[in-house]
Formats: sequence, structure tokens, C-alpha cells
Amino acid sequence: MTIIKTRRKIRVGRVWYEAPPVYELRDVLIRGNRLFSDRVAVRWRIRSQDKTVQERTYKEFSRDVVAVQSCLAARLPKGSRIALVGDNSYLWMVVWLAVASGFGVIVPIDRLLNVHEVKAILRRSGAPMLIYDAAWHDMVGDFMEDVLSLEWRGVMDRGLMKDEQRQTLRDEIANDSKLFLLDDALSSEEIAHSPNVTTVSEVSQNVLSSGSKSEEEDYGLLPLASVEDDAAILFTSGTSATSKAVILTNKSIAADLRALLGSVSFPDPLQTLSMLPLHHAFENTCGFLTVMTLGGTIHLNDGLRYIGRNLKEYKVQLTVAVPAILDAMKRRILNEAEKQGSLKKLKFGLKLSTLLYKLGIDKRRAIFRDVLDQLGGQFKYVICGAAPVSRDTLYFFRAIGVEVLAGYGLTEASPVVGGGNTKVNRYGTTGEPLAGVEVAIDDDGSGTGEILVRSDIVMKGYLDDPEATAEAIDEDGWLHTADVGRWTRHGSLIITGRSKSMIVLANGKKVFPEEIEALLNQDALIRDALVFGHECSSGDMVVTAKLVLDRQVLQDILQREPTEDDYSNAVEALIAKVNRMLPSFKVIRSYFYSFQDMVKTTTLKVRRHIEMSRLEEFIRNSKATWQQLRGKNIDLLMEHQQSKK
Repeated sequence: MTIIKTRRKIRVGRVWYEAPPVYELRDVLIRGNRLFSDRVAVRWRIRSQDKTVQERTYKEFSRDVVAVQSCLAARLPKGSRIALVGDNSYLWMVVWLAVASGFGVIVPIDRLLNVHEVKAILRRSGAPMLIYDAAWHDMVGDFMEDVLSLEWRGVMDRGLMKDEQRQTLRDEIANDSKLFLLDDALSSEEIAHSPNVTTVSEVSQNVLSSGSKSEEEDYGLLPLASVEDDAAILFTSGTSATSKAVILTNKSIAADLRALLGSVSFPDPLQTLSMLPLHHAFENTCGFLTVMTLGGTIHLNDGLRYIGRNLKEYKVQLTVAVPAILDAMKRRILNEAEKQGSLKKLKFGLKLSTLLYKLGIDKRRAIFRDVLDQLGGQFKYVICGAAPVSRDTLYFFRAIGVEVLAGYGLTEASPVVGGGNTKVNRYGTTGEPLAGVEVAIDDDGSGTGEILVRSDIVMKGYLDDPEATAEAIDEDGWLHTADVGRWTRHGSLIITGRSKSMIVLANGKKVFPEEIEALLNQDALIRDALVFGHECSSGDMVVTAKLVLDRQVLQDILQREPTEDDYSNAVEALIAKVNRMLPSFKVIRSYFYSFQDMVKTTTLKVRRHIEMSRLEEFIRNSKATWQQLRGKNIDLLMEHQQSKK
């Protein structure tokens, strides 16, 4: 790792491996066709209960991308924005790459957003076409008139529609020239097109006549005018502010792929399981594009309840996950051991395995062969992001022979900035910067400061918002992340919080809620925690925590149904324990609990601004003080407030 001396503490990620020569998204497809043509690229079930598993090779994937590009080129000019929403699917992946690799600009939408949020994204993006799962058809039809830019609709059936539904759709298509079934593009050799629109075959012919590429090298794929061309517009999850529209280019996404693959090395051929939503940049880059660049096989998960089954049947070696999924897998392994009466044996094995590993004797996978067999026998790596992973969970997986590579990133950086790699992986940190990526800490004198990033991975900017873009990217090209962190003496990065959620106390000291939330979330009783500053009448800022409790945990401990007093006492004891780990100015002075899940993103991060808005409204209307809220069940208080209206 190179260290550059400057007023900012800058580190440049070390290049550990030679990354594949991918400089635009089309290179992923060309490379797949050239090197891995007959390998299986994607496997999936149409329905989770199906016995038959569908699969497509890299050659077939590339062929389908060309077919979708032809379908789109028959309807819209090259460079158009195409919105896409639906469950993870093979066709979703094909559409994403067909658009982003050469046709235009993809606008992936979170399928869990409500109709008002979807309409807002469509209006802001100005996309003239929306491609969506068939289950969305009626809803899209209802709001078409509310989105003036939206003209075209492409339906993805994916084999899920019943015959009568499909016929009804075809009858509708016969009467609407701007409605089509996208699946037809993959099954028909004859694709109708307007004589006024340049088709894929015409573009490819133009390229061939110019002598810049051979037909074999292009495989019929649309060329880019420039790697600086927009590839995707991603709407952020809005965990701390109103959602922003991030513009990523072919250059920025490809740069992140090269940086990742200069930092990690996995078995070849690689078998992976895709569990997180593909519209999210984290899964899209790590679990989709990176795997395809390596020539791996992506297995689409049948659903969260089938993770164990999928890991086992597909002999998965790697998956991309969030902490909640890892915690659930750990609980399942422990619960299964308890049912079989082998929990003590497993815990002893964990201690023995860890001790031997520290002594340089790696017997982890031999000791836990039976456990690993239940995970397919080949499971070895997890790329984990979105939130901090508890140390207990990290060391549990390391003890059984599964390495968790915790990462750090943000949509504005395509999205991965750094992480543990397959050479150096220090738990308790978010690892080193990716290969060739510059990361700086804008040190305030305490060793801690805002994290800055400078690299080709940085976004082009925010859509139609030059002021926000100028605020985020300074004149020297540094992306100001609004995340706060510090370097360890080994050169790894530790994230301490978000500057936007930072609590500034009356004495000027700063408290980062994420640090305290991580401590609270380590207790099994806590499903979720939200720490914030509550301003009291004197103007003093009180560190306050909202805790979402797991009823079952306390019930199992007490072996009976807990009372409100039981919950209150348990929470009080937990807060006292956590406060003993904190310096005096950071201690939690007020707290209340709930049993209602907080609003989350699809990567299971709490939507802080939504939760805070609800709490602020309640406190404002109830005129409750922090002393009055301390130790109470806020669900009951809110119900009481509602009953008085």
C-alpha cells in the first residue's frame, strides 16, 4: 500500500492481483463469450417449488443481450433511458446489461417502493420506457397517465403467467403499439423494427465497415461512443435524506470491477448464490458483474427461506450478503446443534478451531466438515456490506472455515471503495482501499474525519442537480462521502458514523450513533436499534435510543410470557451494560422500546429519516420529555395518543 504525505491522510489500495482488461460493460459480455462460451452463466428456478432448474451459458446470455438490444432499438433511439423493476431474474439481468452495455441508460427501481415513489422516480428520470414483471402490469397501466414521459411498456412474463393472463395481455398488445412482451425477443428470430430507427445489426455493420472490430469480437453487441457515456441512474435508498439520483458511467462501473478483481481471487470456476436485490449497486457489482467477469456461475436464490437448500444443492463457494443474513445463518447452525444435542460439542469445536488457527494450524474445515456439508461443502467466502457485522458473527464464520470479507462503499462510488481482501482481512474494520483507489481521511486533528474518495470509480454526478454534485465532488476530484472514519495502524479503515447523523453535544463533543447502535445490536434481545440526539427544553442534547425487541428471546430466557416490567428491566440492564463500555459523554441517557419493525431499505438498513420524522411528530404532539419516555414501551404510548384523537 502506497502512503502519500499530505495534510490529508491518504492511502492508495495495493494491487494484489492482475485484474481482467474490462474497461466498459460490453467487455464483460465479449470476455464471457470468448473465454467461457459454454460455461453456465446463470441458473434459476421459475418457481421456488420447481424441480427443474433452468440454465443459460455465456454464449446464450450474450445472444439474449443482443436480442433485447434489437428489441429496444426497434422502438427507441440509442441512448434512451430505460426504467426496470421486478424480482431478481435471468431476464432482469439480461435487460440490465443490454441497456447499460451499449444501448442506453438503465434506471433500476426498487421493487418494494410504493406506487408514489415509483412514479416520482419515473418522472425524475424522464425514462420513456418501463420494463417490469407481469405482476406489475395493472398498476403500471393505472399510473401511465400520471407520468408524462412514459410511453412504452415492456412486460417480463418469465414463465409465471397463466395461459388466460398471457392471452389477455396479448389481446391488449394487439390494440396498443407501445406495449410488448419482452420474452418474445428471446424466442423470436424476427423482430419488427421501424425503418427510422438504427437497429443492432445496422450498427454492427457500420462498426465492421469502419474496420475497428471484427464480427467475432463484437458478437453483434452494440458499441459505445465513449466509456464516459452514462450507463445507469441509481436512486439511493434514502436512509438519511431524500433519495438522490446517481449517474454512473461505463467507465466508473468498469473501474470498480477492475479495482475489486485487483483485490480478491476466488476459485475457478466459481459457483455463487445471488440473494440480495439486483437493483442495488452492491449486489449488482459484486454478485452479478464481478462474477460474470470471472466466468462464474450465478445461482438465483429461490427465496430467503431456501438459502440452506440452495447453498447445498448448488455447491456454492461464495455469496454476497448483509449482516442480518449472516446472523440468521449463524442462529440456524446453533439451533440445529441444540436440537441434536451437540451444542456443547460445537462450541468446544469453535474454541479449538480458533486456537489452532491462531497458532498457524488451519484445521477449521476438517473440524466442521459436518456443518459445512449442510452448506454444500464448498462454501468458503462471503462478501458482506450495508452495515457493520458483529465480531461474534465474524469470528463464528472464520472458526468454521468461512471468510467474511466486510466491505465499504456507497452508490456514488460504483459502489465499492474498500474491503477485506483475500490477502489481508482484518476483522473489526472495513478493510483496505480497493486496488488503485485513493481514500483519504480529512482529519480534524483527532485522527478521525470525513472519508474522501478519488478514483475513476466516482460517479459522474447527481441527475439534474449541479449544486449537489459540486458539493459532493470538489475541484480536485475528491468525493466527499459524508461518512466519518479513521485509519488503523495497519492501514485498514474503520467507519465511525455518518456526518449527517452525528450528534453534537453542548460541550462540542461529537457522538456517532452508528457506533452505539453496533454495541446495542450485539445483544440477542435487540432486533434493531436507532440512536439519535433529543434536544431537551434547556437546549442540551440527550443521547437517546429506540430499541426494537425480540419477544421470543426473553420468553425463552424466562420460560414464560414476559410482562412489561420484565421487558423494562431487561432493557434497563442492557443499557447499563452498554453504557459501561462508553465514555461518559456518549452514554445513553434516555431510551424506549418497541416491538414494531422499523422501516428499512431492501439491504435491511433502517431508513433513519423516516423513523426520525415519526418520532419527532409523536414527541411534538405528545409534548413528552426525554425523562417521561425513559424505559417506556413507545408502542403503547403511540396507541394511547391515537385513541385520544
